[in-house]
Amino acid sequence: MNAKRLVLRLVVSYAAVAALPQIYGAARSRQVLADGWYIKQLESDKPDIAVLTRDSATPDKTWLKARMPAQVQDVLLEHGLIPDPLISENAAKCAWITEKDWAYVTRFRSPAKTGGPIFLHLDGLDTLAAVHLNGAQIGAFNNEYRRYRIDVHRQLAPPGSENVLIVVFSSPVRFVNQVQLAPAHEGQLPKSTYLRKNMEVDPYTGARPGWIKVGIFDNVWLDSPGPGWIEDAWVRTELAPNFKNATLRVQLETGGAAYPVDWSLLGPSGEDVSRGTSKNSEFNIEVADPLLWWPRTHGKPNLYSLQINLKDGNESLDSRRIAVGIREITPIMADPATGEKRFRFNVNGRAVYFQGADWAPLQMMTNCFNMERAKRLLDRVEQARMNIIRFWYGSVMAPDEFYEECDRRGIAVAYDFRFGGTMQPADNPEWIANVRLELEDQVKRLRNHPSLLFWIGGNENHMFVDWAGKKFTIGLELFHEIIPGIVARLDPSRYYHENSPYGGPLANWPLEGDYHDYTTLHFEPEASVPLWSMEIIRVSPPSLASMRKFLSDEEIWPKGWSAQIHKPGEAGWPPAWNYHSTGMASWERIGEIEKLPDPEGPADLIRNLGLAAGEYLRDRIERQRRGVPDGAPDGNRRNWGNLVWRLNDPWPMIYSALVDYYFEPKISYYFTRRAYDPVLVSFERTADSIHVWIVNDSPETVGGTLAVKRVDFNGKILDHMETYAHLGPAQSKRLLDLTGFGPINLRTEFLQATFEGHESTMLLIGERNLHLPSPKLTVRKVGDGIEIRSDTFARQVTLEMEGVVGAAFEDNYFDLAPQHARTIAITDRAGGKALTIRAVNADPVRIEL
Repeated sequence: MNAKRLVLRLVVSYAAVAALPQIYGAARSRQVLADGWYIKQLESDKPDIAVLTRDSATPDKTWLKARMPAQVQDVLLEHGLIPDPLISENAAKCAWITEKDWAYVTRFRSPAKTGGPIFLHLDGLDTLAAVHLNGAQIGAFNNEYRRYRIDVHRQLAPPGSENVLIVVFSSPVRFVNQVQLAPAHEGQLPKSTYLRKNMEVDPYTGARPGWIKVGIFDNVWLDSPGPGWIEDAWVRTELAPNFKNATLRVQLETGGAAYPVDWSLLGPSGEDVSRGTSKNSEFNIEVADPLLWWPRTHGKPNLYSLQINLKDGNESLDSRRIAVGIREITPIMADPATGEKRFRFNVNGRAVYFQGADWAPLQMMTNCFNMERAKRLLDRVEQARMNIIRFWYGSVMAPDEFYEECDRRGIAVAYDFRFGGTMQPADNPEWIANVRLELEDQVKRLRNHPSLLFWIGGNENHMFVDWAGKKFTIGLELFHEIIPGIVARLDPSRYYHENSPYGGPLANWPLEGDYHDYTTLHFEPEASVPLWSMEIIRVSPPSLASMRKFLSDEEIWPKGWSAQIHKPGEAGWPPAWNYHSTGMASWERIGEIEKLPDPEGPADLIRNLGLAAGEYLRDRIERQRRGVPDGAPDGNRRNWGNLVWRLNDPWPMIYSALVDYYFEPKISYYFTRRAYDPVLVSFERTADSIHVWIVNDSPETVGGTLAVKRVDFNGKILDHMETYAHLGPAQSKRLLDLTGFGPINLRTEFLQATFEGHESTMLLIGERNLHLPSPKLTVRKVGDGIEIRSDTFARQVTLEMEGVVGAAFEDNYFDLAPQHARTIAITDRAGGKALTIRAVNADPVRIEL
């Protein structure tokens, strides 16, 4: 296939037509075509539409009923025609699906409306789709990331009569295999870049050998507007320098005849703020003493509600309701005092430290977005004290409701455009015309959301060119001209970042732009405290209970298996673990398990890998939040963002997620949560000294006594030191030098620091070398949680909800000091009714809830 013909005939995509039925006025109606769908595997890549129309009228067993939206794999699984791909090696048995062509068909009645346009909306076509209405082809499409709209009023049957809609999907595998690269692209670009689809041809997101989806993943619906309608409503907020006044600049795009609009603005508590009428497509609304939108760690994410009604006299023709967050986000790319490069964002005039994780696809099985899964995962974000997610380029496109949740919760979003891992064929005119429409729709759809912090051109495009040692310029104009041009035109007040990572002499340079942590693979100079860590990674497995949901006991731990490594370069986990990860690439990204006792079974190995990953993330986050490399003077904080790769598993697998596929937080999740304490107490250790720091990333000034104790494992206090500490917001300080403690026994002592309800403990040597006592744990129920007490030092206290997967706690996998009590809330029981509490050096305790 010639590159110049790779783009099929395009039909104009629409800009930000909202999907909620209640937004429409009385004259505009919406009909979701959700019922009566069937799918069928085709034997030819040139199907006879007349035959499909005839046969689908009385479908035989080759036609499968489909509850829409649903992709082909969803339908086949529901009918029991493929094995559950999430289990064992079943995904490989399903690879044939996208080598075939498939037809979707439904029948529906024409709306009663006569005259004017009737739009057919196709919100999620994956990917090569030819659409036929009543026997005639009305469009051909080839972009997973676009939404399409076609005026079909001339093709519809008369009002009340039946129509037949057929969507034929061609094999994306065949398409890619038949691509003939342009001469300039040979050896430079993979064939898959010619198709605007996430091809998922490797096990990086879970399925092996990959999981290429096909079919309809979002609504198909009819839109019948009246004589005039709202196409798009864009609201920009501008704050006065003193933040005491705000201006909302509203810009409307309408269709049909021109009509005036009535508008009303309600405050965050539902109170009337302002009302008016406008005959213009642009108007301003002034707001005195506005209640500002803040990231959740720094204040309340206040949202106003703007209601816009397009009116013909007393009749409402169309309406929009928009949540408005009044805030000002200022990128700071150089330190105002020193001129040094920075990558920081001030919100409403305040420096904000952004801490969070990268959002991977909710479930790679399907592109159909599951909002309930998303809400549960956002709960985990909040419980981990995060205030940002990066919506990674490979994630399934999310509906408006997802971003509304982020707005409401105060979770900022860094948004990747859908380009990753390689450069793109932006020198092809048809390809770039297709992509322009995709990008314009994405920007217009999301630009009203206050949670959207900044745009990112793509993921690791420039970095992989650097790694390959290539110096070609294919596609550079996409990231440096085309996308920034679209953002400047459609969303000029929001920062655009060319790529992630990007900046400096190499794309992945720690002291300019953002940075991805590849210290598992390389020694990287100046990388201990980059300006902004967009990805920090260490690999660990999910819990044993989660692993038993997708692996057999024999796969989890084969008979006679030993985790000992006998030759350099071997993976120290069973073959099935390797299969359900990214192979050796996963093993090469584990933490320092050599500091832990040798595992005797799967539970030990899971704990070792999880603990090593957690300790790495904790140390990395604490150092970066302190803001300077170990031993450097304080007062010149250079790191202002820290995101863990990644938040979630899209598939049951072994990789770097903090939360597994079944929503159970992994060990590393709790280490990260503790490291994200807004007021952080941490230890800095160099070859010659140990210091104690406080970092204040809360919105308030903090003050009080910082106390540090040198304690033995039986609870005897051997030394003590304290000082008064006072920190304003966004400050970090080195406060105590522990040299006065003298020699500290590595194997029998620990350090404990406390400051105004915040605490940290430090062990000075790896667990396998500790001389631990045998504590007695005492447990009792307290309100919605439990209180745990130990008479001596308890190493790695662990809470396990019996018989369920997906439980979550306020804290877990923590060390407990002698004669010290911790009250731990249960944040998600997942249906469990009993808890087991254990520690490395203590007998387990069971408690009924």
